[in-house]
Amino acid sequence: MSRATFWMIWLVGGGPMVLAMVLYFSGASPQGGTQRGALLPAGQHLEHWQLSDAGGAPLAATGRWQVLLTTPGTCEVRCLYWQQQLVQVHKALGKEQGRVAWQLLADNSAASVKQASGRVPLGEWVWVADPHGNLVLRYPLAMTPQDLLKDLRRLLKVSRIG
Repeated sequence: MSRATFWMIWLVGGGPMVLAMVLYFSGASPQGGTQRGALLPAGQHLEHWQLSDAGGAPLAATGRWQVLLTTPGTCEVRCLYWQQQLVQVHKALGKEQGRVAWQLLADNSAASVKQASGRVPLGEWVWVADPHGNLVLRYPLAMTPQDLLKDLRRLLKVSRIG
């Protein structure tokens, strides 16, 4: 075996490891994601909302994935559209329907989320919460329901909870 062959074998075997170490210690990480909604930072929980559902019970973790449609005040045109589409999204989940529940939280003009910077109003959004009550994703009402469906399918595929 020649010297060039010896060093080529070491370069092919050790090159990726050296590159990985350089990228790791330099702090480089991928910036993109496959989700279509806005990924929320850790630590946001449904109990921070201090809201109640239609039955008057406090909004909390249910052991299932939750899709929540929030709107301050009355439900307008885009909100009504999403209300209809959430039923269709739920049906489109097929055999995974039992793992997901959805709710409309309208007429909550005083509703807000507690954050370090104070209280932030909920606004018009579609939220996805995991079975433990942690908020995971947020979608503006301008997005299409197909984006929500794709993300939900992905979450249910990789999740073993709920």
